[in-house]
Amino acid sequence: MKAMILAAGLGTRMRPLTLVKAKAALPVLNRPLLHWTLELLAAHGVREAMINLHHLPRTVRAAVGDGRAFGVKVAYSYEPEILGTGGGPRKVRRWLGDEPFLLVNGDVVFDFDLTRLFRAHARSGARVTLALIPNPDPRKYSGVVTGPDGRVRSIASLPRAARGTISMFPGVHVLDPALLDRLPPGASDTVRDLYAPLIAEGSPPLGVRLRGPWYDLGSPSLYLASHQSLLASRFRGSRRGSVIHPEARVHPRARVTRSVVGKGAVIEQGADVRGSVLWDRVRVGRDADVEASILATGVRLADGEALGHAVLMKGQPRAELTR
Repeated sequence: MKAMILAAGLGTRMRPLTLVKAKAALPVLNRPLLHWTLELLAAHGVREAMINLHHLPRTVRAAVGDGRAFGVKVAYSYEPEILGTGGGPRKVRRWLGDEPFLLVNGDVVFDFDLTRLFRAHARSGARVTLALIPNPDPRKYSGVVTGPDGRVRSIASLPRAARGTISMFPGVHVLDPALLDRLPPGASDTVRDLYAPLIAEGSPPLGVRLRGPWYDLGSPSLYLASHQSLLASRFRGSRRGSVIHPEARVHPRARVTRSVVGKGAVIEQGADVRGSVLWDRVRVGRDADVEASILATGVRLADGEALGHAVLMKGQPRAELTR
């Protein structure tokens, strides 16, 4: 099966972190976010993937390359203007071919049984199958309403509000590429321009409830909170407590708890780092104190300096994190 990973977004809500890297290339547990996605796709039989690009495209290419390291042949589609969840796949319609393909958001970390999703799609005869999970916050995430047969009755209240089982759509779906021919060239949206019309026509998508972790990295605060959850859950075999890169240097009399420390980082004697994410080549000086913060590549925290609930980046003013 082929897959397309949507990674062209501007990452506006993730600023200032996305001033230096595209959102899909941000480090998660010391690896670019897309590494986790590509490994999952390969584990479920995906052998070719298309990644669309717009914002800071070189950072994505540098992080992924040709995909050979993950067992997936990766190609890229650059969008001078962002085409959306429908227009992006529509642009590479010829590459997708005629077989069902997997479409996933490139800005979340998840671990679902994609094979189960593929099989459910093949058995159902549906033209679209949506992965669904329990809605963690109906006030924040739009609901998907399904009937007893699993068919979608409403998505984000489109084409109209409906009653039934309410779930959340995490941006993982299998669809017939021929559906893309219904879209005009240019920007479009799969929910508004494809799925809502299918429901109105009486050919609704299938919804399949899946289990597994899903983490929203939509803002710096969520990025930090997701790291805390990932560390606590030992996501895909990662260490519980802290993840420290083997090429980082932590003084024996420094303390690191519930944190991620990147390659080439240095934490000096007496420093205390708690609940934070440190990217590559960060230096935390003697007796410095870091709590619930994100320190981007190359940041230097002076001896005795304290930083709490903030984002610190080279050349950028300190940004406060909402608690």
